[in-house]
Amino acid sequence: MAERTVPLGGTRPGPATVPAGSALRVSDLAKRYGPVTALESVSLELAPGEVHALVGENGSGKSTLVGIVSGVVAPDAGSVEISGTACRRHTPWESQRHGALTVFQDGSVIPELTVAQNLFLGTPPAGRPPYRRVTGWAGERLAAFGLGHLAPERPASGLSAADRQLFDICRALMARPAVLLLDEATSALDAAGVDVALDLMRDAAADGCAVLLVTHRLSEVFRVADRISVLRDGRFRGTYEPAAVDQAALVELMAGRSVDIEFPARSGQVGGVVLDATGLSGPGYGPIDLRLRRGEIVGIAGAAGNGQLQLLEGLAALGATAGGLAVDGSPVPTGRAAWSAGVAYLSSDRRAASLHQNLPIRENLVLGVLGRISRAGIVTRRREDRQVRESVERFGVRLGSPEDPMSSLSGGNQQKVAIAKVLETRPRVLLVDEPTQGVDVRSRLDIYRMLRRGADDGLAVAVVSSDAAELAGLCDRVLVLSRGRVVAELDGEHASETRIVHAFTAHTAGPDRSVTAPEPAGPAPRGTTVRAALRRHPDAARLGLLATVLLVLGAWAQSQESTFLTTAGIYNVLLLAAPLAAVATAQFVVMYIGGIDISVVGTMSVTVCVLSFVAQSTSAGGPLLALATGIGVGVLVGIGNSVLIERLRVPPVIATIATLGLLQGVALTLRPTPDGVIDAGLTDVLTMPLWVFPLPLLALCLSVLVADRLLRSTGTGLRLRTVGLDARFAYRLGVRAPRLRRLGYVLCAVLAGLAGVVLAGQVGVGDPTVGDSYVLLAIAAPIIGGASLLGGRGTFLGCVLGSVLLALGLTLPTTLGLGEGWNVILTGGLTLFALAVHGRRSRARSGRRPRRRPLWRAWRQRRGRWRRRRDQVGTGVSGD
Repeated sequence: MAERTVPLGGTRPGPATVPAGSALRVSDLAKRYGPVTALESVSLELAPGEVHALVGENGSGKSTLVGIVSGVVAPDAGSVEISGTACRRHTPWESQRHGALTVFQDGSVIPELTVAQNLFLGTPPAGRPPYRRVTGWAGERLAAFGLGHLAPERPASGLSAADRQLFDICRALMARPAVLLLDEATSALDAAGVDVALDLMRDAAADGCAVLLVTHRLSEVFRVADRISVLRDGRFRGTYEPAAVDQAALVELMAGRSVDIEFPARSGQVGGVVLDATGLSGPGYGPIDLRLRRGEIVGIAGAAGNGQLQLLEGLAALGATAGGLAVDGSPVPTGRAAWSAGVAYLSSDRRAASLHQNLPIRENLVLGVLGRISRAGIVTRRREDRQVRESVERFGVRLGSPEDPMSSLSGGNQQKVAIAKVLETRPRVLLVDEPTQGVDVRSRLDIYRMLRRGADDGLAVAVVSSDAAELAGLCDRVLVLSRGRVVAELDGEHASETRIVHAFTAHTAGPDRSVTAPEPAGPAPRGTTVRAALRRHPDAARLGLLATVLLVLGAWAQSQESTFLTTAGIYNVLLLAAPLAAVATAQFVVMYIGGIDISVVGTMSVTVCVLSFVAQSTSAGGPLLALATGIGVGVLVGIGNSVLIERLRVPPVIATIATLGLLQGVALTLRPTPDGVIDAGLTDVLTMPLWVFPLPLLALCLSVLVADRLLRSTGTGLRLRTVGLDARFAYRLGVRAPRLRRLGYVLCAVLAGLAGVVLAGQVGVGDPTVGDSYVLLAIAAPIIGGASLLGGRGTFLGCVLGSVLLALGLTLPTTLGLGEGWNVILTGGLTLFALAVHGRRSRARSGRRPRRRPLWRAWRQRRGRWRRRRDQVGTGVSGD
């Protein structure tokens, strides 16, 4: 594309003409966050079939506008119309129903789900098949879109960040939206991936979709945009034709002043070797010999998935590596030793890995230098203020107050704080992954100057970036990786974006087989097949383990006491487990959606006390009256909890502890002391044995089998799991997470009320403290059964088996003549063991998996076929 030039000091570029008709119209939008004005009277209009770029610096209000249109943010004022229909409630499902889909910068792909499940969730309800057909349907959709190589049952965690982002774009386009919102959706893509994404935008616009592109990469804007709108400080600054502005003029419009957009000059003064890697290799790269010198910035380039990030982590001695690594001639064996030796690593995920979001700006800036500014281990406020002031001035951080949270800063200023925090520790080597991802032009230039200033001060810097132009302008040397190996080394003075891209595209058609480690052809050994099956079905493996532990403990107890495994002995254990299993399944309901309810034991106690009043006489309707009582108490408690948690935004632990205290008070008011004999007929029904099973436990087992089946085989079950795994992403995808959480707390309390009915049948008297012993057990049983405190994992059947295991553990000390303290010790030990096993498996699941082939390459090949077929149809030529 030819360069467009407009004199910066002369006439301003004129506004663009608004096309007739609109797919999206926003009028007078306003949004404030406390004292900060994010948007003020912003109006914008998109026509069908156009690609409309929205640009502005970090903090200008772009993401807020996208959030309002997508429904994840409610405006303070103004209106949104999508395809001529006004949005009233401003929710994601309303926005999607009207035809607007959004791809966010951090995506909405949930790693724990499969590709097919993610595709199902991201498709509006009208386009979804019955859930039982999700795998086949996904395979057809992926194949039709050129992604047939992507297995629908493959976990999304196996996709790279770039592939995940491109999949997110493709998923939105598969639904053929009227409006497509792309909020920094190309930030994690390399040059080839960006090409594909821009082609997708053009194709979508050609089909009549209105595309709103939010990006900081102005080169992409000029390649694809039909019109460009500018936001600055939350205000609309006009819409312009691309032919009327160049990059310099556009940056001036965004910043409100002239900005030098040149890269900092290279000093050319390179010193001795600081970091020396010899034969360095690890998963996805190597062996590689690399030397980083003082005063030098080395860029690491390559197509996505060719080992760049893995190499950078290897240089920081993170993860499993082989080969030699030395700093100033001294070997570095581990990651901690690398940090101590002066090797600093800065992740591209600044929110989760580079900054402490729960700490204010002040503490983030001084955290790494506390030893330097302290005296005898004490940091005075004066020294801390001086350090913060110097860092803010030196690195150009724009902030309101150092006491503000990190979230108050724009993305560019958060990245400045992340880099400043590392540079203030005075490292010898700085390793940076994607230093300007999601950062506006002015902050990007400030970051370039920070890195160059650090190099000029003697720092050795290595940078991984998907932006080849950035590497060409910033670095003294650029190493190009392909299939995990260095295939070219370019001098910075002569490097260019074209040469860098050509270097890796000329050497690779995708990651090497040795890097991706594909599954071997032919039948796998039996042990490998079993392990793979267990990995695919972790719940089955966990249930099998629990059953095995139960059998082993039972056999051991039988060896110690010959009457333990008699019909009466087993019945007594299961009778003890019945109320625990009922309350554990209640707790599991909210744990599955990412919550917790401490008040379930209070609900049990109140139900028992109420039954001691209403179920004192024998009647044919006794069991039904008891069930109605338990359900009634549960509904009242559940509504109260849902209001506290979802309406008043009280944290679940605090809200349910408060509810527990209230319920305990009600129980004590009803029955200050144990009193009121419960109907013996009801007790007989609730303790009725069917072989070795108490009737309530057998009914519960049948119910949980059905419930588990529904969780795994229905769209509702998938949505519940998604809310537990990532409620924010679920909300973006149109899952009505608040409603599901409210229903979850009500259902949990209802089940707890029914658990109280089961318990009442066993105690037979109105005891106000009868539920207190289940506080720990109600949480321990689901965890032992495979549930997670983070949500989205486990089964109802696991809760029942966990409850039986705990009941067995509670009876063992009595059977073996041990003290009562062993009951608590066994309960706590089993819970800790379950948490440890779950934590290990979670870490294993979150580990990086090599990908087999970039999505963009398969899409491009299929796209070529589409175009050839289209041309054949257009010219009357048939392929038959």
